[in-house]
Amino acid sequence: MSLQQIEQLINQIKTSYQMPNKEFQNTFKHFENCVQSLKKENQEQLNKVYKALKRFRRRLENELKLNQTDYHAFIKKWKTMNITFVPLVYDVKLDFSKKISTLKYEDLINVNFNHHHYTSKEMLKASMMIFHHLEVEQYANYNNLENLLTQINLNYNIVSYHNFTHAFALFQLLFCVYEKSDLKFFVTKQDIFAALLASLSHDLNHKGVNNLYKVKKSKKINKNICEQAVLETMHVSTLFNIMAKNQQLNFFNQLPNIQQQEFKRIIVSSILATDMGQHFNIFSSFKDRVNATIDLCDNQNITDPLIRYRGFNKDNFDDRKFILNVLVHACDISNPCLEWDAYMKWSFLLAQEFQDQTIKEAAKGLEVTTMLQYKDKLTFFNGQTFFLNTFVLPQWQTIATLYPSLIDLPNEVKRNLEILEEEKKKLTN
Repeated sequence: MSLQQIEQLINQIKTSYQMPNKEFQNTFKHFENCVQSLKKENQEQLNKVYKALKRFRRRLENELKLNQTDYHAFIKKWKTMNITFVPLVYDVKLDFSKKISTLKYEDLINVNFNHHHYTSKEMLKASMMIFHHLEVEQYANYNNLENLLTQINLNYNIVSYHNFTHAFALFQLLFCVYEKSDLKFFVTKQDIFAALLASLSHDLNHKGVNNLYKVKKSKKINKNICEQAVLETMHVSTLFNIMAKNQQLNFFNQLPNIQQQEFKRIIVSSILATDMGQHFNIFSSFKDRVNATIDLCDNQNITDPLIRYRGFNKDNFDDRKFILNVLVHACDISNPCLEWDAYMKWSFLLAQEFQDQTIKEAAKGLEVTTMLQYKDKLTFFNGQTFFLNTFVLPQWQTIATLYPSLIDLPNEVKRNLEILEEEKKKLTN
């Protein structure tokens, strides 16, 4: 096969967002043969083929896992690749007798919905149920929206934690928050639709490594990149690239210009808000503004212009966008708001992903992020205690101050902190 033919196949892969399965697999085999035929002096072409192969392999894996749970796809792949599991993964137990065969609205507003029981196809169906409930067809044709969600799913990878199941978990909890609180009287239907779409897209093409890994890797090969929100920026661009490749999926074009801009601003800002590096800046501003809002509710005669300016106003688009940014970020780190067993499942899988990153760092000659290495269960529980007390509990307590009907979420975090202390005592006695 000539290099020109290889280039043509590479271009075909770059634009093949809806390639049929048979053609998909045949093209994949062509590429495998191409790699064998190239000589070392054709290094540039070889690198292009390898890059295309990796992308194509991920795409094929994602096609094949539509009827599997992300958990089982990850276990199967890691066993095939002989990747060592951290001991915590063996504690993950799934009870499929509790799986709900026919999901209803009542199931989807359950904060403790068991996401790991469901395949990608089932979660896609549940996502459409939520969008039907919200009646968003005025913004996007349902058939096109369903196709868009499928393409979003296919652009998630098989990793232990940052997969489509995690994205769906964020999406579903945000829907719960919306349905169970006065948020639904504050934001518009378009606002929540945009935030929910951002939730499903917020970790697109995540490969199980964090921003620090990306920065360290880029520095090693002397590649200059913006060192802030590296992954989050990539997630945003991946979503917009999916829509640009197929204009039927790009419902933005059918909206009036102002709606287009507002929709995009919520999507972009919500995904960027999931960068943990921005946590304290966002939380500090949010807490200050919640206090001002509560003061105004308690005393409407306040004339202090600064307090009145800081209070949230539902007629102000930027205020609505900011609250949704906060909630998307809060839902992204909300595993400790779940009952203990569900919280631990997610935490164990994240520990696996952290450990996998440190192995990649060592293999590529990068400085190993030792704080991500799994050491023992006591160290793991201490890390969880720190994370809950520092990040999760203060944020959800402040959210519950603004929306008191959500108080069960921070209360569950407190219960989990108590259990963590009990588990630590068992390990030290």
